[in-house]
Amino acid sequence: MVDVAALGRLVAEYEALSPSSSPEAGQRLRDVCYTIGIYTGEADAVRAVARARLLLERQGPADAAAAAAGVPAGDRARAALLAELGELAARERLRSGPLPSLHDVVQLTRVTVPDCVGAAVSTWHDDGSVETFAATPSYLLALERAQGGADAGPLPRLRHQGEGQVVVRLDPARPGRFADRARRCGVRAVAAAHLRTHPHGCTVFSAYLRTPVEPGSPALGLVEVLALQASAALDRFALSRAVADLLDRRHATGLAIGITAERFDVTPHAALGLLVGAAQRLGTDLDTVARHLAEGDGPRPGPGERGGS
Repeated sequence: MVDVAALGRLVAEYEALSPSSSPEAGQRLRDVCYTIGIYTGEADAVRAVARARLLLERQGPADAAAAAAGVPAGDRARAALLAELGELAARERLRSGPLPSLHDVVQLTRVTVPDCVGAAVSTWHDDGSVETFAATPSYLLALERAQGGADAGPLPRLRHQGEGQVVVRLDPARPGRFADRARRCGVRAVAAAHLRTHPHGCTVFSAYLRTPVEPGSPALGLVEVLALQASAALDRFALSRAVADLLDRRHATGLAIGITAERFDVTPHAALGLLVGAAQRLGTDLDTVARHLAEGDGPRPGPGERGGS
């Protein structure tokens, strides 16, 4: 890396000596040009000085002042990197703008789709459990749970169809758990769209309507667009949750390696090997062992496992 402060002093000395015609000044000028050539990698004196001036211009006045003040090159590089990251972050915020969350999408569905009671996003897992990510208003949670039944809800059709959008008209006179709850909520139709998000379940975006709608109506087209926004928001949510989980795991594993290395006076690589061996002997996994150590709790053997050698 070029010492900007030294290069700046050499260029300043070159500019001060250039007008002089004395032999001493000429000899010093040749020495300065030679040193500038070493810094810039240019053999020709004119090109070396031009290259030096270009490097100093790229540093900018702030960096030149920091170099002249004796700030270490490593600190200047870190400050420059942080400034570059800040500029990129600002550009990204201006480019993308605020992204809607799932709650924003279901709230927008409620106020923009004609005769809409509310909306919800849920996943019906293969084990029979239901996970609702967003519902507006909150009383639709009970109606969401009822979709898993065999009577009149859109979920059986979506499971059979596998993708796209379905519209279910509800008969007020038809008995059933889903129909009864829909009647109490003032719902006469459900427009639902399958979201390809979870591999082991059926994720559905549902818009609950006060009046039945005909295929091809503008309301259904709007529901389809909102379902795409919900899918994107759900993907962002899943990604952020996965990244947070990964960071937590890395943090716990790093702490466990540090604790093991310090406690038993081994290298970090050997500490990782010890943790892996302990996980195998205790019948558990590395994440569990690392988490117990990081939390100050020793790992426990699984059922039927012994920790003997």
